Amino acid sequence: MNFLAKKIVAGRKPIVVMTFVFLVIMVICAFQVKINYNMADYLPEEANSTKAIDLMSDNFGESMANCSVMIPDVDISEALKMKAELAELPGIDKVEWLDDVADITIPVAAQDKKTTEMYYKDGNALFSVTIAEGHEREGVNAIYDLVGEDAAVTGNAVAQANSQNLAVGQAIKSIMLIGPLIILVLLLSTTSWVEPFLYLTTIGIAVGINWGMQIFAGEMSYVTMAVSPILQMAVSLDYAVFLCSSFEEHKKRESSKELAMVAAIKESFGAIAASAATTLFGFVALIFMDFKIGGDMGVSLVRGVVLSFLAVMLLMPAFLLMTDPLVQKLKHKRILPDFRGCGKVLTKIRVPVLILILVLLIPAYLGQAANSFIYGSGDPAAGSRIAVDQEKMEEVFEDHTIVAMMVPVGNSTAETLLVDTLSKKDYVNDIVSYANMVGNKIPSAYLGKDITSKFYSDKYARIIIYTNTAEEGERAFASIEDIRAEAEKYYPASEIYMCGQSANMYDMKTTIEADSKRVDMITVIAIFIVLMIEFKSLSLPLLLIVVIKIATWINMCLPYFTGEPLAYIGYLVVSTVMMGATIDYAILLTEHYMKARKSLPPIAAMKDTLGTVVKSALVSAMILAVAGFSLGMSSSEQIVKALGLLLGKGAVIAFVLAITLLPAVLLLFDKIIKYTTWKPEFYDGKDEPVIKAEGKKGIPQALTEVKNVKVTEEVI
Repeated sequence: MNFLAKKIVAGRKPIVVMTFVFLVIMVICAFQVKINYNMADYLPEEANSTKAIDLMSDNFGESMANCSVMIPDVDISEALKMKAELAELPGIDKVEWLDDVADITIPVAAQDKKTTEMYYKDGNALFSVTIAEGHEREGVNAIYDLVGEDAAVTGNAVAQANSQNLAVGQAIKSIMLIGPLIILVLLLSTTSWVEPFLYLTTIGIAVGINWGMQIFAGEMSYVTMAVSPILQMAVSLDYAVFLCSSFEEHKKRESSKELAMVAAIKESFGAIAASAATTLFGFVALIFMDFKIGGDMGVSLVRGVVLSFLAVMLLMPAFLLMTDPLVQKLKHKRILPDFRGCGKVLTKIRVPVLILILVLLIPAYLGQAANSFIYGSGDPAAGSRIAVDQEKMEEVFEDHTIVAMMVPVGNSTAETLLVDTLSKKDYVNDIVSYANMVGNKIPSAYLGKDITSKFYSDKYARIIIYTNTAEEGERAFASIEDIRAEAEKYYPASEIYMCGQSANMYDMKTTIEADSKRVDMITVIAIFIVLMIEFKSLSLPLLLIVVIKIATWINMCLPYFTGEPLAYIGYLVVSTVMMGATIDYAILLTEHYMKARKSLPPIAAMKDTLGTVVKSALVSAMILAVAGFSLGMSSSEQIVKALGLLLGKGAVIAFVLAITLLPAVLLLFDKIIKYTTWKPEFYDGKDEPVIKAEGKKGIPQALTEVKNVKVTEEVI
């Protein structure tokens, strides 16, 4: 390490030049990365709806409708004219209306009311529009221009288009909000006006390079785009703080700045690597998700942690050495207090805290397990065009969604029985199939391809089911399960394929819920191993993980008790981030406690530890909390917003429990820790404790708390 540190310091100028050249290349690449706004694209290939989408495209040459357009105050002829105009817009593949399922030469009043009111009600015409994949923004904007403000436009394509329209603006808004706030936090905790900008520059370069390297994946999800840069910055700024603090200390002892930096790199490497390792292994767990957005985000975050680590160890030494005269010139007094006196207070309240947490533990666990989850993009922002249009449409037409089901072709009796059964379901508004539109008494061979191709391919019969459910929720998911159960009475389960927004959401739900257990297990095992190696202990990793798990449960139960639905992606990602990143607070406190116990009895060691580490843990928690709350406040995307707010609250809760519950746990299990840790060398009371003189009036605070210890001038 000494050899490597010397090489880094000696080669600092070439390192800076090469880094900036690479950064420019990666920034150019970043603008070429495609952003994917369709969450359904991240379903695993073996998901039923994924297969159904591919099969429908291959066999019927078209996709599912992904947009609904309601035109008010039109008659039948005006509606037909509007349908033709919609079909001519760029990006529009198909437009369906009443004339596709009924004979409009017959007066509407004489036709089946249930069917006609799906498309035309009280002078309002409702069109089902299919916008080509990749053309959502172009198609939706063209529809807006055609129909004006009085019409209502909703659907998955609209949500995607809205995300695309807001993406860049919201990313800039997040950065503009989080940047000044993090600078403020760093200014409070450092002693130079320059240092915060050095930290942000170093990590910012790593963020830029990471974004550019996404070009090798070809694309990234909009959730990853919004969350990954801010998370990378929030969890890795500590690395820069560690190195800078070590550098300042060694400058007091070394004969030159270069030698001080070599010593600082050597000293801080282990602490930074350990911090990065726990965070990295937390993010690695996301890669094992079947729902591929986990892999998309996990790879980006893992790569980000590695790049931040390299930037701090290779690039920041050059920045610190180059700017040291300016850093010294622009010094200021430390603004945050040292919190030395909080050790006594926090140690005294350990028993009430332990009792309180035990009381809250069961409700918190049950509450987080009973949450109501959102698996899609969630409700649109209040007051937005999407929200207003959704309200307009719901005032006229009830909830509706389309499910396309494909079953093996050739069994007209089974098809007829299935359609008859489904038609009687209370969640079904209408069904379009050969069985009920033409009838199985007329063999398809007697009709032309232009008619039969809508219903049959060489291998599959297609049945379109119009339901009156929302895209997701208990009723929507129950309807999907019921449709499949009915179909399985007539066809093999392996040959039934269903797609549509509610079917996609159902597969997303089952995939993510299965992922949750896997990700949680991998995260816990990986971090347990890292902590076991770091502390050479069997009990400490378990205690630290339990404390952070309790913090996670408390954080995740809050939506349940406030009655708010929780975005499952946010739940999964934040659970992983809390375990991988906020456990650093617990590690910091535990490391200091284990060192203090070598020279002090338990209570005195904990007082000294808390007085030392609270400030460092507070700064780290403030950075992560600011990042989370900034993300939550600046985004109108419900998934991103929920993820940010959960992260912000989680950082605060984890910090509070790390300085209140963890001390109580460590003191309670002090003897068990001693016997389950390799060579702990705990102070046993036989010798006088050795303590640094850092107390009030020159007397060590912890020393004055130890009974039967003679305080002499020599000790002081």
